[in-house]
Amino acid sequence: MNGSNSPRFQGFPRSLCALLASSAMLTAGCANMVTTAASSNSLDVPSSISGKLYGGNQPVAFATVTLWYAGQGTGALPTVAATTTSANDGFGSFTFIKNATNGQASSGNTFSCPVSDPLVYVVATGGNTLNTGSSAVNNTASVFLAPYGDCFALNGSSHVNMTEVTTVATMAALQQYFNPASTSTATAIAESFATDGTGQSKTAMTNAFNLIPNMVNLASGRALTTKAIPYGSITVGTGAIGTSVTATPEAAKINLIANILASCVNNASASAANCTTLFNNATPPDPTTTSRPYGTTFTNATDTLQAAYYMLTNPTDGSTTNLNNLFNLSSAIGAPFQPSLTVAPSDWTIAISYSSSSSCGANTGHLINSAQDIAVDTYGGIWIANNEAGKGNLTYLSSNGVPVTCLAVGSGANTGIAIDSLGGIGQISNIWLADSGSSNVYRYKPGNASATAFPTTVAPLSIAADGTGNVYYTTPTTGSLFELPQATTAATVTPAVISTAVGSAPAHVMTDPAPAVWTTSGSNYITRSSSSTPNTGAGYTSAAVSTLSPTYGLSVTAIPAGGTKNYVYVGSDGGSNSLSLYQGIGTSYSSVLNWPATGLSTPAAVVSDGALNVWAINNASGANSLVAYGVGKQSISPVAGFQKPATYLGSGRSLIIDQSGNLWIGLDGTNSITEIVGAAVPVVQPYATALKTGNFQLIP
Repeated sequence: MNGSNSPRFQGFPRSLCALLASSAMLTAGCANMVTTAASSNSLDVPSSISGKLYGGNQPVAFATVTLWYAGQGTGALPTVAATTTSANDGFGSFTFIKNATNGQASSGNTFSCPVSDPLVYVVATGGNTLNTGSSAVNNTASVFLAPYGDCFALNGSSHVNMTEVTTVATMAALQQYFNPASTSTATAIAESFATDGTGQSKTAMTNAFNLIPNMVNLASGRALTTKAIPYGSITVGTGAIGTSVTATPEAAKINLIANILASCVNNASASAANCTTLFNNATPPDPTTTSRPYGTTFTNATDTLQAAYYMLTNPTDGSTTNLNNLFNLSSAIGAPFQPSLTVAPSDWTIAISYSSSSSCGANTGHLINSAQDIAVDTYGGIWIANNEAGKGNLTYLSSNGVPVTCLAVGSGANTGIAIDSLGGIGQISNIWLADSGSSNVYRYKPGNASATAFPTTVAPLSIAADGTGNVYYTTPTTGSLFELPQATTAATVTPAVISTAVGSAPAHVMTDPAPAVWTTSGSNYITRSSSSTPNTGAGYTSAAVSTLSPTYGLSVTAIPAGGTKNYVYVGSDGGSNSLSLYQGIGTSYSSVLNWPATGLSTPAAVVSDGALNVWAINNASGANSLVAYGVGKQSISPVAGFQKPATYLGSGRSLIIDQSGNLWIGLDGTNSITEIVGAAVPVVQPYATALKTGNFQLIP
């Protein structure tokens, strides 16, 4: 699924990475991403890792419990680490024994960590789900899932209570890495998790593992309603010390899905009526909209793990009838997991809100307030351009929400953010911020206490970076597009005007592999600007592509993957309230048949995922929705969009997809951002790095 020229992960500087430890389950960030382990590890000691297994409120005895190493090497398949059986002890207990020496052969329930230090998860299949104490009862449809984490880190305190809730939370976070097939092949193992092992994909999978404890308490197997996430130190002097974030997952929806699965689990066999209803209505997705290879076909689910995957990757189940049939499997009274939704949702997507009332930075602005734009760095961290009146900060959260940096930059009227392509061996990418209040563009090197100003003379609006060290920004007052040639490494540079015809509201700018620079206009066109000598800031010509209505959101992706032809998605926030698709090459583009998609509510931001699906966040007051379509205009979301309470969506302003398939959304006028867990097909981030390495808009 990855370009053959994808770079191996080169590693965050260890002095910085060591400070990223922020998760109780795994080390957050990147310190555990590069493995140089010998065959033994001096930190390892003989120990046991344990667990219990419950279906609903019933202990499950006689289940086959399998410890797995996730597939994390080029062409490497997931492998079984150890197996055991859950005990008939009233708790469904199970234990695995960890050998203190790495790289040894496994036997029975004893395992030895491979020297590659893989991620470890556990699957429990079948067993007596009725708590009758008889080994004759074996519900083969009952399949549970839970994470353990990094193999070297496992010790005697590693324990999970496996429940339908751990299954739902784990599948939500890891859905983009799951193979739902019921049979194994030479290239894939049935019902297992794998990534191809390139540097960023292993980082992304680790980040996905780290996300699970933001949704579920693994020790109890119960959904979290909130979780306090304190400051995690990386740098000194950037203002985040003492700040905290509150993660609020959609616990009631997690519990509802878990209750639906439990309605099948708590039966004597897979042929029970509730299981039949589950499998008939958890409709498989269109494979072309997923992370699975093209040519994949999906068959009906035969167990609860497959059903959970289908519900999450096809979150409308294809119809409201199917969705309601599933909803009705959860008992209104007596369902095992509470609180649970009492009304059928529009879809099965799961969101986490990250909110903060903390003030920080030299201007005492909030850690999060009016996230005007969001960017994702190489390690899956989230950079936020806050637009809080008079004191917006530049903020950094780790991939699982740990506040790391809060920096006062310029006037605080931050309208755009981008990450350049500098990152590599011993280097960290720069963060670029457009500050309309001070008429400056700022370059910030993570770890520093201040940012470098690049005067722009007029107020900048949106900003982007390409793969060769150039930075571009737009200005609404002059309707212009500027380039800062080779600004990634320059001490100072004079902005070069490369177009004066990008319109009065050039809200979004994006670069493509050509290279070319695209901008929206606020009028009925978008602009493509290109030069044969782009690194000099000279020789640019611009061409307008006519659109149906005023343009605002924009996403450009090359087709076929990594190719020279482009798909350009455009959101129109006036007149048509639509999402259009244009296809072309060079300066010639035309609207794609069957598009636009209409009925949106001021789509403020548009992004493409690794399967060319398009996602748009609605900004209209009261819209509270997110829409998604496949490249063939297949509707992934309900007609009215994925519906969430205003605390999760509200008036959406910014949108981006990370390497794990999470969507991150910034909201107008709030102290929060929202993560839609694992719903999109992952893309290489940041965009500039992907352009540099030939992996633009590809799956990591």
